[in-house]
Amino acid sequence: METKSFDLTKTIFWTILHRIIVVLMVVGSVASTACMVYSVILRYVFKGNFYGSDEVIMLFAFWLYFMGAAYGSFEDSHIKADLLSVYLKDMHIKDLFTIISEFLTVIVNTIVLTWATRFFFSEIAKWGLSTSLKIPLIIPKSSIFFGFLLMEFYHVYYLQRHLRTYIKTGVCSDPRPGDYISESLRNKHPELKDIPTKAELQASGNQGKEADE
Repeated sequence: METKSFDLTKTIFWTILHRIIVVLMVVGSVASTACMVYSVILRYVFKGNFYGSDEVIMLFAFWLYFMGAAYGSFEDSHIKADLLSVYLKDMHIKDLFTIISEFLTVIVNTIVLTWATRFFFSEIAKWGLSTSLKIPLIIPKSSIFFGFLLMEFYHVYYLQRHLRTYIKTGVCSDPRPGDYISESLRNKHPELKDIPTKAELQASGNQGKEADE
């Protein structure tokens, strides 16, 4: 009897964590925008002043920024200067470089998370307050720690998932136009029949040229 592998993305934990991030993003975006609009209207229409507006905006903007970064890690959609994917078309080699890139990302994020953790506990120890409204600075600044913590969680998850898939099938991504696999990899993994080999790709290209002529 075939047993199904555990999929973390199908769990309640994954769903709740995703919703918490989305709620914090929405609240941060709406609240910071509302504060800025209210401050402008109060100053230029009613000739008043929103006392401590910069501190309130800072509070929500910090959480918006770092939860946005965590959401990018959740979607695995951070901007990447990945020139190799443009020039490399052999999926086995290209996906190997992808995994190496993800591994280096985890290493760098771990280092930054270590710094963020030290910063987080030092802020708790100091318990500084904002100048005007006396808001505990740990509230906005803690978003740095939680943001990098969530990024680390998602980066590690995607790394191990892609690595397991790569070890099992030889590839770990969806093919793009022009991508191919080797004949040996196709023979070893028949489930990759939908991905063309280099010879099949060249043959289809030649057929397309002949049809155009």
